[in-house]
Amino acid sequence: MLQELVAGQFYAFLMVFIRVGAALLIMPTVGEPFVPARVRLLLALALSVVVTPAAAPMIPPQTSSAADMVVLIMAESLVGLFIGTIARTMLAALETAGSVIANQVGLAAAQAFNPALAAPGNAISALLGIVALLLVFATDLHHMLILAVIDSYGVFAPGAPLPMGDIVQHLTRVFGQSFLVGLQMSAPFVVIGLLFNLGLGLVSRLVPQIQIFFIGVPIQIVFGLLLLGLSMSALMLFWLAAFEEELVGLLGR
Repeated sequence: MLQELVAGQFYAFLMVFIRVGAALLIMPTVGEPFVPARVRLLLALALSVVVTPAAAPMIPPQTSSAADMVVLIMAESLVGLFIGTIARTMLAALETAGSVIANQVGLAAAQAFNPALAAPGNAISALLGIVALLLVFATDLHHMLILAVIDSYGVFAPGAPLPMGDIVQHLTRVFGQSFLVGLQMSAPFVVIGLLFNLGLGLVSRLVPQIQIFFIGVPIQIVFGLLLLGLSMSALMLFWLAAFEEELVGLLGR
């Protein structure tokens, strides 16, 4: 009896670890490349130990069928990846905003590593990504990310059929929301860039002797960076509110 109890607890722990580990694999803050794999693994193990006693009654009994076990493992992995993808997608709004802002400022060719997407990108997107990660830690929103993984057992019961239609619909909405937030963040730069380029065009037509390109680009970069510095706090607070709203909606609170 003791052996069966230990085997059942280990089976429940393994199922919990699969969901938690899959979520932490791509989740922002914890799933970044600069976080050591051992730290990520230890955090997943610690969370699994804490969550297992509460989630064990919801986990279906262990089956001897290999096919059923594979299906259960894939379902738990998909749930974890779904939660991590939602949070990661909201960070992609910074890449959209940074790309548009860099084009308007004149720094589209400046490349830097973007920690928000764990890939090279322009310097503006990298700056926004670094500030976003700092804000997530400073405001304790990473606790909400972990809480979303734990509360997922109330929405996606282990062993139950996954609502793939609802999952795809929700992901589509999050992708659209992320793109919209990125465009809203970059909207002031688009308007000012349009007016600036219009002014340069008028000057070029009125005074053709002026080398407008050599004069306009430095002015565009200087004033663009000045505008970015003045609006950085407002832009990041706007993104932080959208990120928190998405997490609250995911938690259903």
